[in-house]
Amino acid sequence: MKIHIRSVIQHEVGQEPEVIEQALTGRFEAKENGEWSLKYKEYEGTPEEVFTSVRSFEGQITISRQGPVSYRQTYCPGKKVESIVHTPAGKTEMEVTTLSYQRRLEEAEGEIQFSFMLSMGSQDLGKYQLSLKWMEEK
Repeated sequence: MKIHIRSVIQHEVGQEPEVIEQALTGRFEAKENGEWSLKYKEYEGTPEEVFTSVRSFEGQITISRQGPVSYRQTYCPGKKVESIVHTPAGKTEMEVTTLSYQRRLEEAEGEIQFSFMLSMGSQDLGKYQLSLKWMEEK
């Protein structure tokens, strides 16, 4: 499965957003209960390798990352949700307020899009927009 991830980060209003794009391979599974599962590795084979698991439901999405920086965060529109981020320097609190969330699935491809405001500790880190698209490799 080919996966394309696009992150748009608006650190401050009026500032040029930072755009990060990644093309990866991974696995997708649609389950009977409406859950979608997307799994992939970033920086594979390096000390920075990160295993990411995305669990998408009708009204929320949960992302778990395991690597040098690890966390499990749930994004639910209209809600503020806190979690703990584990880094080599120690633990810190992460707080997200989800602004939007949508998903679509077609025969051999799908997409999840969501946006949120992020703060860590007491520092506001701005607005994040994430898009995950996947399609079967031909």
